[in-house]
Amino acid sequence: MNKKQKLLTIGEMAKYTGVSAKSLRYYEQLNILKPAYTDQTTGYRYYSLEQQGLVGLIWACIELDIPLKEFARFTDDDDVMNLRTFLEEGRERAEKKLDSVKRSLNLVKSVQKKVDLYELYEPGKVYTREVEEKVLYVMSCGTSLDDIDELELVKSFYDLPFAEDIYSLLLEYGSLCEFNGTESALSTEYSAFMELPMHMKNESNKTLPGGTYFCCQGDRGQLEQAAEVFKEQLRGRSPFLAIETEIFTGTYKINKPNYELRLIVPQ
Repeated sequence: MNKKQKLLTIGEMAKYTGVSAKSLRYYEQLNILKPAYTDQTTGYRYYSLEQQGLVGLIWACIELDIPLKEFARFTDDDDVMNLRTFLEEGRERAEKKLDSVKRSLNLVKSVQKKVDLYELYEPGKVYTREVEEKVLYVMSCGTSLDDIDELELVKSFYDLPFAEDIYSLLLEYGSLCEFNGTESALSTEYSAFMELPMHMKNESNKTLPGGTYFCCQGDRGQLEQAAEVFKEQLRGRSPFLAIETEIFTGTYKINKPNYELRLIVPQ
């Protein structure tokens, strides 16, 4: 039996490890996986059975986002690998990656839950639903929505000290309006808001009470007509507060998403 018969061809190595022949050649170029034998006449590459374990470690390196060019950090000039160091670093990276995947999965589940909720209601129709208490970061805009400086709001908002990853919390943002006076002489005060984590509830941030809200889905821009949209529900009562925030629906228009207009029921 000649030497080649004791080895695996590059095709066999690819088949048994699930790594493509192209990738095996790339590992060779990086000098992290040299073939056990290369036929000088044909250029064919052959690998030993023992090298399958090394291919597995290289694969793990890729999965853990360790650059392959850094793989040499774990080996010395005599091709002796410090496996303990590699495993310790790999475990740390795997745990961070797992945490990231869990946050992403929680975000996906949260969006699915919201989609299921909002699809219960017909756009353009007023309905009631329970809304949890919310803490808001608010920036006053005066008596017109045109005065809202969303860029300034976002910049000041992201200067706040957050302990959590805000993207995974799926916090709301939008506009709110406080209506005062009578139906014939209604004064308004508009603000832009971004929701805060509940642990940031304090006297400097606005708190919206939880409870039963009147709501209506539609395009952005209903806030100024809140008194008309909820005319039947208000029946002339004042003051009241309404907010408008972007929502997720099953058919999500990226450039023109749906919004929900909410009325805090006067007590």
